[in-house]
Amino acid sequence: MNIVKIKTDIMLHVESNILLYLLLIFVFITGIAAGGFTVNSISSERQAYLAEYLYKHSYLLKNQAHIDKGLTYLNSVLRNVQTAFFIWLFGLHYVGIPFMLITIGIRGFLLGFVVAFFIDYYGFNGFLFVLCCILPQCFVHVPCIVIMGIISLRFSLQNFRERKHYVGRQVKFQRAAAYTSKFFLIIIAFLLAGLFDTFVVPFIFESLFVDIFLNKVVNHPILNRSFLL
Repeated sequence: MNIVKIKTDIMLHVESNILLYLLLIFVFITGIAAGGFTVNSISSERQAYLAEYLYKHSYLLKNQAHIDKGLTYLNSVLRNVQTAFFIWLFGLHYVGIPFMLITIGIRGFLLGFVVAFFIDYYGFNGFLFVLCCILPQCFVHVPCIVIMGIISLRFSLQNFRERKHYVGRQVKFQRAAAYTSKFFLIIIAFLLAGLFDTFVVPFIFESLFVDIFLNKVVNHPILNRSFLL
């Protein structure tokens, strides 16, 4: 009975906010497309230099006995918490709506750029890496980002509709507290997803991809010459 009620509530929520969902999904997909086109527009030499970071990371992962898991986890979570903070911040006032949309578009751009870079530069191996290491995280990150955008937009639009009406401080505080608490709940999902990024991704990377990335960069004539200097 409770499951049926939850499903009904979710459907009603989506139906009542369908335009907002379509807007945010459009912005995110536009960012992904822009990131993919950006990879196609840069030269192969610049793509090779971008791969230098992966070479260094692969070398450390293969040759360093101890990797600081705590630091890895912190960096993973911090990226998503920063996104949550800016979406929350820009949603506090309706003036921040364009900046919130830009924030979501940037996250889409970064995702599109990374995915397109791996596939374009590493070919089928890059596609497998995206499938094994990036896509699973997207099942958590993307819905969370969209949901945060919905929460932010609804809060901003409510403030916009009531801009000419008096709202007491206590009511404003209660609304802001409820608004903030929803973001904290989503951050919990980011904390859990960070465990995958910290423990599962390095294991898959070291087991399947580390030698591929090392050989790809070392065999590149430009980067190979720079590493030998």
